[in-house]
Amino acid sequence: MMDRNKEKLLPEVVAAADIAPPPGSSCRSLSRRLLQQLLQVPLACNGFALGLTGLCNVLLNLNAALSSSPPPVKYSFIVAAILALFVAYVNQILYLAKISVFPCKVLREEASTPQQISAQVSHLTIPLLTSTTYSLLTSTHMMKLDLGILGLRIAQGTVAVWCTLQLVVMATFLLRSYREGFYPEPAWFPPTVSLGTFAMAGAALKFPPALIATSVWSAVIMMVFTLPIALFRCYYRPKEVAINGSIGVLQAPGSFVCICWLVSRSSLRSNSEGQQLLLGPLFVGHTLFAVAMLGMLSTLWCVFMRRVRLKDLWFNSSFAGFTFPSASSANATLLYVKFYGFDTFIVGKVCASVLAVLVVILISLINIMWLGKLLHCCSGNLSMMTRVPSAQSMDTDTSSSSSSSKEKKLLVSSSVPQQNSGVNIGINTSPDM
Repeated sequence: MMDRNKEKLLPEVVAAADIAPPPGSSCRSLSRRLLQQLLQVPLACNGFALGLTGLCNVLLNLNAALSSSPPPVKYSFIVAAILALFVAYVNQILYLAKISVFPCKVLREEASTPQQISAQVSHLTIPLLTSTTYSLLTSTHMMKLDLGILGLRIAQGTVAVWCTLQLVVMATFLLRSYREGFYPEPAWFPPTVSLGTFAMAGAALKFPPALIATSVWSAVIMMVFTLPIALFRCYYRPKEVAINGSIGVLQAPGSFVCICWLVSRSSLRSNSEGQQLLLGPLFVGHTLFAVAMLGMLSTLWCVFMRRVRLKDLWFNSSFAGFTFPSASSANATLLYVKFYGFDTFIVGKVCASVLAVLVVILISLINIMWLGKLLHCCSGNLSMMTRVPSAQSMDTDTSSSSSSSKEKKLLVSSSVPQQNSGVNIGINTSPDM
């Protein structure tokens, strides 16, 4: 009886051994699928990381403006700022991992047009993340850590490297724009006006005043040349220029440059009067703040002109264009009120605080929608990746590899934004994103 059972089971055992996957094949398959999942990390992660960095600074500046608040309120602002900074790091690290693993593919598919180059804002995000983290660890009353000279030098080196890369990105963007006839619009601001990143990040890291002043005035010059043309085109061509969430970037240059000037001038208050004058007299701050408010009001009007289109697009990744620029407007207002002493007036403090709270709500809502969509996509793909393939599924995967590769090519080609769609700050203009 035992021999008969063995004879009956033997063919089944042999057949199972024939179709069983070789040892380690499931691990290799899982690694391959993880790499494919990494390749699907969207370009918009750049923009949302930048917006969350701006949100962190809004919360910190709001905490400083409400210094008379009870301790629980202060701690809640700092905890919220740390949470925003953490999510910003997650977004940025995901995209940096994608670039590190697939550098040629990413540069070929996501940096081939002026709009896509504009969306590559890592050169702006990483210096601001570095300086914000350094300030948060060394200056807030909850921490005040002593990172020493080594921590300062690491932060300075990181900012210097990525700000140097910004020059390469700007030169590439301007060359592509000239060749393709891409005229100034909001997509021009991230690679050009971001020349002021060195001043904004370097002010907290004790860079030389001459370098900081050079960075500020370079950003001012780029703003003077690009903002009027972009305003004109956005106002008179609402159906052709910035027809999605990228219209929110219209407010970016004025508020960004205003912050650069205010932060740099504040950092030089303890220096000699000659070094302070590198940034010009005090009325320069009033002028830049007026330009920032003009940009914010113009953005609101242009959004109203595109309200039907924006309502149809809600929610796609182009709304990242409202995050960092809105945070810059709020930060510019809070810093302006504090720098010129208007926070002693109840009206100035209330107006700045209300604007900051509205911006916090807006950016939080947009990021919650984005994270929900991102987690939904990741959970679906991870469930597929953790599934152990059977013999039938292995045969099916082998037979369908050619058709899936064709579908991938179609998906990649359809996800590439059109040339005149106004992509910026990590924005993808496809309506289904």
